[in-house]
Amino acid sequence: MIDVLNSVSRRPIKPSLASDLIADLGFDSLQVLEVIAELEDRFDISIPLNDVPATRTVGQVVAQVAELVGERPKA
Repeated sequence: MIDVLNSVSRRPIKPSLASDLIADLGFDSLQVLEVIAELEDRFDISIPLNDVPATRTVGQVVAQVAELVGERPKA
């Protein structure tokens, strides 16, 4: 997660689980979508766009990714 945030950020950041993507890390809406797209690619998941506005902190994103990864069918 930290790697994704750092790759999308256009400035040095020090994210924590409590960091708000927009207020604390300075991400704009396009950067938030870039984070979502990168996480979807890395973890082979699909994050519903309806859930994006309610997912504001790093911790919330981590929890959502973990939940979606856990819901994937086992190979």
